[in-house]
Amino acid sequence: MQQESYQTSIDDESPWQQDFELGLFVRAIKKSIGVDLDNYARGSLKRRVRQLLYKQNVNFISELIPKIIYDATFAQFIINELTVNVSALFRNPGVFASLLKNVFPVLASYTRIDIWVAGCACGEEAYSLAILLDEAALLERSQIHATDINVESLYIAGSGLLQRSLDRETAQRYRMAGGCNSLSNYFNGAYKDTRLNERLLKHISFNQHDLTQQEGFTSPQLILCRNVMIYFNQALQDKVLISLYNNLIPNGFLVIGANESLNQSSIATQLLAIDKNNRIYKSIKKRD
Repeated sequence: MQQESYQTSIDDESPWQQDFELGLFVRAIKKSIGVDLDNYARGSLKRRVRQLLYKQNVNFISELIPKIIYDATFAQFIINELTVNVSALFRNPGVFASLLKNVFPVLASYTRIDIWVAGCACGEEAYSLAILLDEAALLERSQIHATDINVESLYIAGSGLLQRSLDRETAQRYRMAGGCNSLSNYFNGAYKDTRLNERLLKHISFNQHDLTQQEGFTSPQLILCRNVMIYFNQALQDKVLISLYNNLIPNGFLVIGANESLNQSSIATQLLAIDKNNRIYKSIKKRD
């Protein structure tokens, strides 16, 4: 009598079995905590779920589903694991240098400046903006609204604690971004206990926000949403871009990631490229 074979891990499953389990996983997350992963890029989602299975020491996606359904805390933990994004102070310094040159002079014309950093991760991009705003004498009238879906990242961001200590590479990016002081002037402590000065941190608010389902809550002159939409399929990218555009004030500025594009977006004609290489755009919508 021939012995039946059974799958022992996700690697043994056929594509349809993997897709079926992933679909159940996505539905369970949505039912449990309301986060909809259905329009996330499938390839990226699969890779992250595989990493999650390894960390949880389980073989199949379906093993996670009962706990997701009956334990909302665990479901939020799953979202935190799936949405961890890497960031760094003054990442892609050319973007910040261009903001200093092309956008900050416009911001200076406002009595109050509102900036939205969507998908702020652990806060480094918001910290970088606060430093440059301070050097441009704009910080005192500025409020940076930093949001992310990941509550663990937000907790770290709100503390001002850096995930990496200041080093030569960070200082070099700061200089390339247009920084003109000693970067250490903006931080207290050293090594693994390096924190942003409270004077700067008080100009940044951190809040949980789901770009894919919630409208924005500010009317900013500048929105940065970098390296977030690369995890979405085209339909969801367009939905998010429309939402960001609708939240901008007329003649406001939008910055997206280096690997992101407006080419297939329905609002492409409503945004003028100020710096195409650094993905900085200006809204050309009319005032109501």
